[in-house]
Amino acid sequence: MSQLFLFLTLVYAYSAVKAPYDSRWSIHTSLSLIEGSGGALDDYLPVVAISKFYAIQFVNGRPRTIFPIGVSVLVAPAVAAIALVDPSFKERLRHNVPDGLEKILASMLGAAASVVFFWLIFLKFGQLSIALATTFIFSFCTSIWSVATRALWQHGPLVLMLAIAMLLIQQARKKPALIQYASLPLAMAYLIRPTAAIPIVVLTAYVLAYYRAWFLRYLAWAALIAAPWIAFNFAIYGKILSHYYFGLSYSGSTRFAEAAAGNLVSPARGLFVYSPVLLFSLSGFLLSLRDKEQRALHLAYGIIVAGMFIAISLIPAWWAGHSFGPRYMTDLLPFLVYFTAFNFNVAASWRPAVMTAMGVLVAISVAIHAQGALGGGPWRWNATPQDVDFNPSRLWDWRDLQFLASPPKLQYPPG
Repeated sequence: MSQLFLFLTLVYAYSAVKAPYDSRWSIHTSLSLIEGSGGALDDYLPVVAISKFYAIQFVNGRPRTIFPIGVSVLVAPAVAAIALVDPSFKERLRHNVPDGLEKILASMLGAAASVVFFWLIFLKFGQLSIALATTFIFSFCTSIWSVATRALWQHGPLVLMLAIAMLLIQQARKKPALIQYASLPLAMAYLIRPTAAIPIVVLTAYVLAYYRAWFLRYLAWAALIAAPWIAFNFAIYGKILSHYYFGLSYSGSTRFAEAAAGNLVSPARGLFVYSPVLLFSLSGFLLSLRDKEQRALHLAYGIIVAGMFIAISLIPAWWAGHSFGPRYMTDLLPFLVYFTAFNFNVAASWRPAVMTAMGVLVAISVAIHAQGALGGGPWRWNATPQDVDFNPSRLWDWRDLQFLASPPKLQYPPG
């Protein structure tokens, strides 16, 4: 598996696009936490000012990112190692956003998520061919390649945590004691992104129903992460959660019907437009219900997908600002691709037709996400000829496809 991790890390890291948008303070925040400054960015005011205080809030007079600290905590060991061997690292951070380092760390996290997902599928189906094919879909036919590994967005680390939890749940079939540890990645997922609340609630109910003997230990392991984080929030914000968790993304008027349709079939943000192979997740979910032993788990995963989809579609700016394709839907990928894998086990009479159709949709999906990972043009599309945030009607223009936008030479997509 080290070869798979190395291969994917290199492919992701050498894919040209860098996208340090909302993530631009993740490494600065990480070093601040390491140095005992609690995530405050006082030492980095020169670059904060250059970025016009983008995504910065002042708490008790000190500048901080508005986004959760989970990603910064997750990459802290790597950041600490870099700071230890490179005495000039902090000074460079004072004047720059380290977009290259962001992409490398994000690539490693994305590769780790793919390796974990490979083991999940291999343990489920027991066939190397299914595991490799499904991992290819996960790694290259989705926003994992085109978005999550372009910078330290919240999505890649969240997907990694969800995949680890799913792997532990799968292994708990044979070793029930492992279920208690699933709460560790789930708790960490919430530190990374609030949408993790939905899988946490559903999977905790599942553990209570089917692994009651381990439930208290499950809660105790979660507390190892939750308790220090809550204490941190009280120390910094004077409340149990930071401002971001109180609905920052939900300010404004909700247009649920349009958002739901847009997240699925918009030519600029539709999941099934950018990753048409995931249409097979629908049939895969139905096929998964034939597995009587794990039917309850698969229903739980289906409820998670539905719940997260509703939560995402309630966001007023459902198109996720300046991004590529269905960025918000990235959070659902571990479950959607998991269901897609069930199509590899269809009846022999259906297999040729299913494999042919899936092969065509895989090719289309790879080609589309390659545009987002390799070329700056699709990212520049967000701002030209009109900013999509000010003219969201562009999201529905089939004559102006984002993934076909010509690629100008860019160091990284404009913020």
